[in-house]
Amino acid sequence: MWRWDGARWVPSGGGAATGRPNSRRWIWWLAGGCALLLVLGVAGAAIGIGALVNSFQHGGFACLPSDFPQYPGASVASENTTIGSGAAPGDNKVCRMTLESNDDVSTVTAFYSSKLGSGDWAITSNDPASGEVRFHRVSRPATVGTLDLLARGQHTEIQLELDS
Repeated sequence: MWRWDGARWVPSGGGAATGRPNSRRWIWWLAGGCALLLVLGVAGAAIGIGALVNSFQHGGFACLPSDFPQYPGASVASENTTIGSGAAPGDNKVCRMTLESNDDVSTVTAFYSSKLGSGDWAITSNDPASGEVRFHRVSRPATVGTLDLLARGQHTEIQLELDS
């Protein structure tokens, strides 16, 4: 072993290293790294599954078009998509959804009356007495739907059917 004294290389005076290095230390490093990766993987999977469930509960994977007005805070109670027969003439897909909101019927009705009366959606008929709103898509009038707003105690049930 040598060292630099500023002008030349001189022997360091220390002999060869004595004793055997710890040959099992790398196993502990490998095991620790694997454990860390496992913990990160499980945490990432839990966060991903939680986000997926939350998105589904709030209509993120709904059969509705992406520009259809979604009532804030409403959760999906049920969803059913039928392809083929049973749709309005000129259509082949029926989306039926039931949403639940903690707001009262008048608040939900006001929201859908304003949102379905603007943009690419238009209201065909609105019957506040029965809570039924009929609408269609402006850019494709064959896409029609019905929205039934039902009072369920302190919350509102939103039953939606869209033929597209």
